Amino acid sequence: MYKLNRRITINRYTTSLNEFGGLVSVLTGSWSKWADAEQRDGSTAKSYDQNQWTYDQNFVLRYERERPTRSNDVIEYESQFYKINSIQIRTEGAKSFEYIKATKLDESINSDAPMDTGNIKVYNYIAEGGEYQFTYNGLVGKNVFGAFKDGIQYLVITSGSPVGKDVLYNSATGEFTWGAYFEQNEVATILYY
Repeated sequence: MYKLNRRITINRYTTSLNEFGGLVSVLTGSWSKWADAEQRDGSTAKSYDQNQWTYDQNFVLRYERERPTRSNDVIEYESQFYKINSIQIRTEGAKSFEYIKATKLDESINSDAPMDTGNIKVYNYIAEGGEYQFTYNGLVGKNVFGAFKDGIQYLVITSGSPVGKDVLYNSATGEFTWGAYFEQNEVATILYY
């Protein structure tokens, strides 16, 4: 029989449009269940000439007819997130179980990002037109690692004068000075943590 002695969380998402017309994930439901979590196993693969380590995890859960796990749900187990690859419903006697195979991409091994990607934040500035500077107090003391104007990436510099596709960021004041003037309704996107 199974040892349903591990607590997992099932997260269900949908997508909606943000104010810029992009799709964002929205959590629509979340609940905890007891599960049998088998030891994970992994392998390495090359994707676009970069090594990636994937970990497969098998879970066994009691099947709930009124709240079945779906293949597009996300499992959270031991503070890690797993994408569901397959679900099988098996009946043993009067009980039904969900056999779930899930995969986790190990960001701590694979990522060259200088931070936990869960902490990345985005700030969008919509220009009135004609300006080349703006200040946002929410970015004071933050680490800015990406700046874009209408999807075109600019190089973030912290000293000197910006020219062309440069943007000067002053972390003490949250001020951005761009190497080119803004047009009306042009959107600047800042990625920071």
